[in-house]
Amino acid sequence: MMTKIVKRRLLRAKIMLRQTVQKILEINRLRKHLSFFSNAQEKAITLQQDLKVLNKIAEQQAVLVRRYEETLFGKHE
Repeated sequence: MMTKIVKRRLLRAKIMLRQTVQKILEINRLRKHLSFFSNAQEKAITLQQDLKVLNKIAEQQAVLVRRYEETLFGKHE
């Protein structure tokens, strides 16, 4: 029973991490094309702030994934 709950949480955490990484990649793509926008400086600041927040979120999600994997599979060191 407990294993099933941890597996479900692991799956959710992996999905959320994958979505966060996709958002980070999208922001990086947008940053490449900033020179085409008229208000590039403002957009660069906004994207940088978004990127900082998403990186922190991804870091926390990666820690959760590692913790769930260690719970399920034990430590592989």
